[in-house]
Amino acid sequence: MMFTFGLAFFQLMVYMATADCSPKLDNAVVEDLLTMLVKFKGSDNGNTSKWRDIPAFTASLSDVKNINAKEIVKFDKVWTNNGNHYDPNTGIFIAPREGLYHVSTTLMSVSGKTLYAHICLNESRIVGLFPGTGYSEATANIVLHLKKGDKVTVRGSGNHPYLYSSSVHYSMFSAYLIA
Repeated sequence: MMFTFGLAFFQLMVYMATADCSPKLDNAVVEDLLTMLVKFKGSDNGNTSKWRDIPAFTASLSDVKNINAKEIVKFDKVWTNNGNHYDPNTGIFIAPREGLYHVSTTLMSVSGKTLYAHICLNESRIVGLFPGTGYSEATANIVLHLKKGDKVTVRGSGNHPYLYSSSVHYSMFSAYLIA
């Protein structure tokens, strides 16, 4: 498409250089071409979306928490929440539309204790995290094809409930639409 647009633009410039056109017509044609170019550059196959329309969130935990097996971690400090699709009261991110989403979490274990957790999609474990013992961190990143209404959470697993965080926000959870 860009090649076609470039060829048409080149041919028009050649025509304008050899034709006897009025300056008003020349300006109107150039303005129309620039408008088309801006629309093309700012589009995503005809879908012009602004950053505010992109589902995205980042939240962190602001204090130490012991989590039970399968308990959803409620990341209470919300940094970004475009569209309000993450609920800090439940710890659930609900995909507002189908697409590819990047999902990430970083978790830290309490000093001298262990932590085991998962990123879950609709109750199913997807990625496990086991930071190790005492002030150790683990990070998981995954790209998921989510359908509208899919729920993504971070949940505790097994007998390793010791999740550490503080006002420095060591433990975090994020997701955003990439395509």
